[in-house]
Amino acid sequence: MVKFKFADIGEGLTEGKVANIMIKVGDKIKDGDEMFAVETDKVNTEIYAPCDGIVSKINMNVGDTIYVGDVVVEIDDGGADSADSPAPAQPAAAPAEEEKAAGVVGAVPISNTVLAPRHLPSSNDANSGNNSNVLSTPLVRKMAADLKIDLTKIQGSGPNGKIMKVDLAQGGGAAATGPSLSAMPIEIPKINATGAVRREPMSPIRKAIAKQMTLSKTVIAETTLMKNIDVTKLIGIRTQLKGQAEKQGVKLTYMPFFMKACAIALKDFPILNSSYDQEQQEIIFKDYYNIGMATDTPTGLMVPVVKAVDQLNIMQIGKMVNDLASKTRERKLKPDEMKDGTFTITNFGSAGIELATPVINFPEVAILGVGIIKKTPVINSNNEVEVSSILPLSLTIDHRLIDGADGGRFLARVTELLESPALLLL
Repeated sequence: MVKFKFADIGEGLTEGKVANIMIKVGDKIKDGDEMFAVETDKVNTEIYAPCDGIVSKINMNVGDTIYVGDVVVEIDDGGADSADSPAPAQPAAAPAEEEKAAGVVGAVPISNTVLAPRHLPSSNDANSGNNSNVLSTPLVRKMAADLKIDLTKIQGSGPNGKIMKVDLAQGGGAAATGPSLSAMPIEIPKINATGAVRREPMSPIRKAIAKQMTLSKTVIAETTLMKNIDVTKLIGIRTQLKGQAEKQGVKLTYMPFFMKACAIALKDFPILNSSYDQEQQEIIFKDYYNIGMATDTPTGLMVPVVKAVDQLNIMQIGKMVNDLASKTRERKLKPDEMKDGTFTITNFGSAGIELATPVINFPEVAILGVGIIKKTPVINSNNEVEVSSILPLSLTIDHRLIDGADGGRFLARVTELLESPALLLL
């Protein structure tokens, strides 16, 4: 009997919502058959059978939230029953055997060992102050180290007492040994509605957005620079290339031009393509240029990433943008297609917005916002009035690393490239 556990399918996910169940008790299934679909805060994905057998039990329903480590399906494979109890801890030289059925996508392993729920230690606990022994994600441990927060004094709200990012914000003030997220406690008043209301649970994606935005606005000291640029020539060159792009099966939008311009400018100003390691007090300069595009979907904002933009031409970028946008709308993105971004572009112009103050996608240090293009009367170099197509740009930077002057020079370089778009084709 195989007791199939829901495992982390990437990005340190701890839970998912059951979107669909394709099997029922008594079904004969084969290794690799689809069993159920799960919605996480990143993607929708199908979960496949780990072996041949007969479905003997299904421990979930559509709409349920399942957690990493939960036994969700039991399959009679003709073998002996697997133990329900956690495997005893083994010495370092003889680690516990990983369960055959633990993998979800690409045979991701999950240990048989189940961690017991955490309790807050007493003042006499020997391990007090040792964050490495606490059930939490690497990101949470990193944040705790940066903010000098003792995780052993935080009560986790995740499965089995796992400490989540939100727990740092809510409990950091009481547990910190230094500056914390809650250095200035904020009392959040209860919401008292005076009329008819409707309550509904937040989707996994909306939860993820809320956490990421809270993290960014809490940790990063940001400021936004704004500039209007003339994209009349850019419109012309895009029009010229649209026919050729269609022959190659590419719907050519402005995004590939924005991405290419940013990749070139990031090479000229590498501080905007970096991250801040607060624990080591070091700047991590990245010699790769992966640009995310914030994409509006019915379920919330998602950020697929085009990898190695500096090595692609406009048509190649356009094809990648088309493919990722389609996958995003259809919720078919893979975790790898949403990770390792170094810079992000958000196009709020598609919603009719001119200017905004976009929020940086932590741990990146900058994001470019693109507004709506408008025909505007301008005075040319001959002091004559002419109508030009004006595009407003909004660049938000992490002021801990990037001075306003450096941000301004980066924006000037992007302006030069977009106002003389032939440079992007060289």
